[in-house]
Amino acid sequence: MSAICRRERVIDFKKLFALVAALAVGIFLWDSKLVFPLKLLVVLIHEAGHALAAKAVGGEVLSITVNELQGGLCRFAFDPTFFNRVVTASAGYLGSALTGALLLFVTLRRASGRFVLGLMSLFLVVICVLWGRSLFTLVTGLGLAAALGLGARYLPAGASQAVALFLAAFTGLYALFDVRDDLWSASRRSGTDAQILTDATGIPSIVWAVLWTVFAAVLLGAALYFGLGRKKGHKTLPLPDLPR
Repeated sequence: MSAICRRERVIDFKKLFALVAALAVGIFLWDSKLVFPLKLLVVLIHEAGHALAAKAVGGEVLSITVNELQGGLCRFAFDPTFFNRVVTASAGYLGSALTGALLLFVTLRRASGRFVLGLMSLFLVVICVLWGRSLFTLVTGLGLAAALGLGARYLPAGASQAVALFLAAFTGLYALFDVRDDLWSASRRSGTDAQILTDATGIPSIVWAVLWTVFAAVLLGAALYFGLGRKKGHKTLPLPDLPR
């Protein structure tokens, strides 16, 4: 009797419960002042996406700023070709969605959230040092970096995992809400990345709304699927003997 081995995929329900709890907290506290610093964190991530895209197409990043109204601006100089305009304008939404997905995946796959908190802290320090130009931006970015760094250093493994999972879930939520607010809301499209994309391509903002909403949802869904699933031990399946 011959046999083959197959690996089964099962859901880690402890992580699933923790994720649902984190999402619930993020949604119910969305308008609370308690999450105001976290919204500024995601605005910084959004603007960093523009900055990294500008560098990728050979441009020069002049500054990144955020303000107390949760607004952000990335100033850069580049060759304004069609391709460059589309890439840099899209990179805010793309960067937010991709960051949210990566944070979810890494947090769900690792036993401790310290790595995620430390990585986010380092990212903020680099962004602020390279491109932060306003006092509010520097205080916000470096303050958040310090808080994340202290969490990575001193929080117990379980607590750091919970904090990292909440931040990942919140970032993922904000990535979707950011697309919704800027692209689906007609009253907010003027002067946004959506309008820049429309000016560059002639494609209406509502089309970009559909594209980026689907893109963000697929990324986050993939992060959840691969992050929550784990491989179960080998399962042996008997095979009938073949005639000799």
